[in-house]
Amino acid sequence: MSVQRFLGVNSREAMRQVRAALGDDALILSNRNVEGGVEVLALADDAHGRMTAPAGAASPPATEAAPGLRSPADASRQARAYASQAAARSAPEPQYRPEPPTAAAAPAAAQPDFAALSERLLGEMQEMRDMLGRQQRDQRSDRDPLARLHQRLWSAGVGPRLAAELLAELPAELDAVCDVAAEDAWLGRQLGARLSTPGDEAVLLDQGGVIALVGPTGVGKTTTTAKLAARYVMRHGGDGVALVTTDSYRIGAHEQLRIYARLLGVEVHAQEADAPLDDTLARLSDKRLIIIDTVGMSQRDQRLVKQIEQLSASGRQVRLLLLLNAASHGDTLEDVIVSYRQAARAAGNRLDDCILTKRDESARLGPLLDSVIRHGLCLHYVSHGQQVPEDLSLADAGALVAEALWVENDSPFTPEFSALREPVASGQKRLTALSRGLLGQGRALRAALDALRAQQPGFALVEGAWQLASQPLGHQRAALDGLHAAQLAAAREACDSSALTLLWGTQRVNGCDWRLPCGAVTSEGQLLASGWQTQRLPAGDVERLEWSAQQLGPQAHVLATLPAPDALAWLSAWQLPWLAAAKPNQRVLADGRRVAVSELAALAAPDSELACRHQGRLVTLPLQRMTVEYAARRGGEAAIPLSLFTAIPVDRDSGKRLARRYWLAPEAPDDQALIAQQLLLAEMPALTRRAWQGLADAGLGACDAELRLQLAHGLANVALSLAAADGDWAMDVRAQLLALLGSQRSRQAATLLDALIHLFTARDVFREVAA
Repeated sequence: MSVQRFLGVNSREAMRQVRAALGDDALILSNRNVEGGVEVLALADDAHGRMTAPAGAASPPATEAAPGLRSPADASRQARAYASQAAARSAPEPQYRPEPPTAAAAPAAAQPDFAALSERLLGEMQEMRDMLGRQQRDQRSDRDPLARLHQRLWSAGVGPRLAAELLAELPAELDAVCDVAAEDAWLGRQLGARLSTPGDEAVLLDQGGVIALVGPTGVGKTTTTAKLAARYVMRHGGDGVALVTTDSYRIGAHEQLRIYARLLGVEVHAQEADAPLDDTLARLSDKRLIIIDTVGMSQRDQRLVKQIEQLSASGRQVRLLLLLNAASHGDTLEDVIVSYRQAARAAGNRLDDCILTKRDESARLGPLLDSVIRHGLCLHYVSHGQQVPEDLSLADAGALVAEALWVENDSPFTPEFSALREPVASGQKRLTALSRGLLGQGRALRAALDALRAQQPGFALVEGAWQLASQPLGHQRAALDGLHAAQLAAAREACDSSALTLLWGTQRVNGCDWRLPCGAVTSEGQLLASGWQTQRLPAGDVERLEWSAQQLGPQAHVLATLPAPDALAWLSAWQLPWLAAAKPNQRVLADGRRVAVSELAALAAPDSELACRHQGRLVTLPLQRMTVEYAARRGGEAAIPLSLFTAIPVDRDSGKRLARRYWLAPEAPDDQALIAQQLLLAEMPALTRRAWQGLADAGLGACDAELRLQLAHGLANVALSLAAADGDWAMDVRAQLLALLGSQRSRQAATLLDALIHLFTARDVFREVAA
């Protein structure tokens, strides 16, 4: 038995060598990346068969002992025993004369050296143990999503700091299942959410003003100046743009830009690098856009601050655009960004925008994206060649992230994640790590807020209510009418794309002196972020239903309790679907008898099965249904035919059965999915009460009671919506919120509510520090 080692430049070449030497039936023991290529350890199939042969089969004594070995020490002891037995068999006994050798007896010289064979077997088995251990560690690393994603980011060029920040928010849904495609898609979304791009060319070119391109020598400022001017000319013509060059150091720089300007039909002005710009910009005051091509300057040049000061002291606001070479090392990019931003701050200016150049020359985009993300720069354009203006495109965050993560070959400069251990920081290193952690939290906070604004209907109203709660009490009360009108406008906007179902809460919430506001849910099952308080609606059930029909035109109504007979009559007249929760002691008419609905559960027939989320669990509801009637009083109005639904929810993960529930609906319900929405409504009172108390803990307990209730209900709705939603955006936001909270991964609405309050509180702290 002999394990053979094959080394190829890649896996295909190594496997070709294995097939050529051992055949197609060879057993692959391990494969791993080594310096110079890929190493494969393989064993011939017949050798593997001899190693695993049954104990009774004909085989050398040493191989028969192999299955019984428990450790290298056991193997060594058995090897010595075999050697002793072999020596005893081959040595002559003292009381007998040795017989002459016969044809059947082999000469002593031909006897196998059992000691040497055993030692060789011991060495090969120890080698196999090491190989199998490495293979198992590699397999465990492949099954560990954190290790795999860390290695993927590092291979792309993303540094350990940003990688640790991103993977601290890995959702529990992905950590629990090995879905490589879903993990990679999540990773791309996290990077894309943190990479700031304008998304529209109008943000830079159409806005106009004075733009100065700055950056180190050779980064491509002159060519990029011509490309930007060409894009402006294609959109607006050449009359409104002018070019200015201050690059008097480089031979032919002025003439190069003049050639581009003549081709584009735009003005170009040249001046010395140390000359003030006031007169030149004054002559060009009629131009909508002025682009300045500056002299290239190393980030370590002592004249850098002076250059930025001259640009910023021209009397007009100059917007600085930093050009970054995509082919530069990450440390170089870090040095460039830090130095140029420090120079901008020293000159009383800001540097928040950048352009990526030489994309076609870079092996990996990860280092550049890492630097841009960590420093919060807005990436406007990507330059990928010398052609004007073809080789300049608007930055696309998704495409750049996908290209950065699509790395075919491992880099010799990238360490293996499994080989590293996080060092213990101390002293100044701990302080630096703390500051970086705060910056990472700030980026995660911004990403979560951006996602909620984009995906959660009405989230802007919750933000506005939170901001209003910190203002004087008089301002709060004066703004409530506007907040109510804005909520109505947001609901109408939601109606344009999705029909609404109104959720009518309980009259009183236990332990509180306020009523639960009326909420709304879209046809996709997504809650609006805020609702309408009862005191701002007409008095009476029918009057409130009339108001909802006139203002919103909902498709259905979900109620916490069975409405009064006049409201039932109104719903029946309008033929609107509705559903109300019923308590076990709710009495209805069945076969002419008034009985509690709990007594009818055994008589209900199986109807359908519904799956939804409730209280953080994925539950299945095997619905049962029967026809009943409802009459408010004996001998009063005619009984109204209804459908009684009942079910015992079952936790799909644990199989646990929850308490039985009951619902009443019209006799021929149009949409039984209203049951899932009623379960959302059932969680609202306790969650709104928790938010009410959480606002007091956050320092907002003294704000106006109506505003506090509006804010508490909005936060509860967002938490419920996040807990129930199954989309990728909701999974990402849940992970970001829980990472900010430092909590165990949980999909409970109460935990998400606490995280939302923490999110707003942390945002206020960051704003105060920035101010």
